[in-house]
Amino acid sequence: MEERYCMSVGVRAGDFLFIGGLFDVDDEGNALHPEDAAMQFRGIYEQMNHVLAAHGGTAADVVSETIYYGCSAEEYSERLVPHRLAFYQGCNGPSVVGVQVAGFIEPAIQVEVTAVAYLPARA
Repeated sequence: MEERYCMSVGVRAGDFLFIGGLFDVDDEGNALHPEDAAMQFRGIYEQMNHVLAAHGGTAADVVSETIYYGCSAEEYSERLVPHRLAFYQGCNGPSVVGVQVAGFIEPAIQVEVTAVAYLPARA
């Protein structure tokens, strides 16, 4: 699987991993799929999987998630949510809030995600 530029890092604080500002971008930080929020969302979950794995975690460890989206609420429900359900398949998934926004730092960006994972020290 190809590595992508990640504008966000996972910051560990005790047993928690804070993941902030995930966009779907290429190696130079350019937004991918500028007209397709669903494809951006899928790419974000691929990035989140890499960040979690780098810290010994999985989707099952995510306890909170905030999704910022610039598309319509209908598109969010119909096209984005299925990618979320696929990412958290096999686990209950975290608490979540979706926030419809007027725009992002770059017009091509349609979706941004922040998350918190609980990764207790394992003996």
